[in-house]
Amino acid sequence: MKLLKAFKLACFGLWSNRFRVLSAMMGVVIGMFAVIVLTAIAIGVKDTLMKQMGSLGAEQILVLPGRVLDTANGQKDLLSGLTSVPSTLTYDDAKAVEGVPNVKSVTPQLETITIAKYDDKKVQSSLVGTTDQYSRIQHAELLEGRFFTKEEQAAKAKVIVLGNNIHDALLGKQENPVENGEGSSETGQPKPLWKRVLDKLLGESASAEEKSLVGKTVTIKEESYEVIGVLAPNATLGSSTDNNIVLPIETALAMSDMKNLTKMIVEASSLDMVDQVDGEIFKAIKANHSEIDFSVVKQDQMLGALGKVTSILQMMLFGITVTALLISGTGIMNVMVMSVRERTREIGIRKALGASTFEVMAQFFFETLLLCLIGGAVGIGLGYAFAEAWNSNIEIFSLVLPMWAVKLALYTSFGIGSLFGIYPALKAARMNPSKALRFE
Repeated sequence: MKLLKAFKLACFGLWSNRFRVLSAMMGVVIGMFAVIVLTAIAIGVKDTLMKQMGSLGAEQILVLPGRVLDTANGQKDLLSGLTSVPSTLTYDDAKAVEGVPNVKSVTPQLETITIAKYDDKKVQSSLVGTTDQYSRIQHAELLEGRFFTKEEQAAKAKVIVLGNNIHDALLGKQENPVENGEGSSETGQPKPLWKRVLDKLLGESASAEEKSLVGKTVTIKEESYEVIGVLAPNATLGSSTDNNIVLPIETALAMSDMKNLTKMIVEASSLDMVDQVDGEIFKAIKANHSEIDFSVVKQDQMLGALGKVTSILQMMLFGITVTALLISGTGIMNVMVMSVRERTREIGIRKALGASTFEVMAQFFFETLLLCLIGGAVGIGLGYAFAEAWNSNIEIFSLVLPMWAVKLALYTSFGIGSLFGIYPALKAARMNPSKALRFE
């Protein structure tokens, strides 16, 4: 009964000082909001990266230019990065890897920067020479049209597939930085707003503007290429194809000065054969090189390195949130200490009327605890609303808010209230009644 009475008095005490309570509660609200949002960001980034890497398939092996150094236990230290050497991987290396037993497919990639032209539009883009397996390996879905075939690849056909941003920029649907022949930058001039509104009202934009470049001709390095497809938008972390122009690798080698590959993605025939294929790939490429200036990395090694990076990110965010919560808890403790000082006469009257030390201590302890729990609940609600708004409007990665994070935030609120409520409660409980009644 004493605890219930102390709880009721704590509620009355908070309500009678509600404006001060609201200002003190803001620290907890901000702290809990930070816990929820930063946790959702850390888990969302990790899940997005893991899904992107995992979507490549556990049976896939990446061949990169440069050397990945080994750790003391013989594992590849991907966190240290690649040695800074120019790429010496060639299309002949890819052909050699194709002859390795239990290799299902080899997808070499040659990447360079180029300028694409259509009518009076010039768009800077990433030119990617690859094989007909690119769309399957990279999970690059088509918005319209088709991807080039093995026959077109062998015939060095001048066909291209446009990334979504490049396609829209060449049609004038969006601004895109371009370069002219002298290397200076310029930006396509969009129609004035009033003219675009007028065109829409008059229904002229639908007839005047082209809807698709599929079947049209785009100029790259003074050569004409037929657009046969457009890739669907896929704004993701680090692997977007929106600004790419994809064409057969034989065609890219013939029209580009670049002869060395950016990377190779090799697919083993089965998951059980990955370790064996990994070694055979290394031997096949090493036979064409005088020194080891390339790396063969398995999917599990990449995922392991990625897991370490995201764990570091989570620990950093955890440190930030703990700091924010400690600051907010200290602020609440100071507010409650001031509250005890201002309510000295109230405490003296209660003790004079027979209130025990325990009852006074419980009242102020419950006030601090309730303040933290209410502020924590509000902060969690705001964090959840932020996550929902983010996921509804931003596509680059999703915020993930698991139930354990919500429970952790609530437990943290309870812990802060308990920890920082002890001192104000003890200060109030130990107050001398006679001195308290004489306090001005």
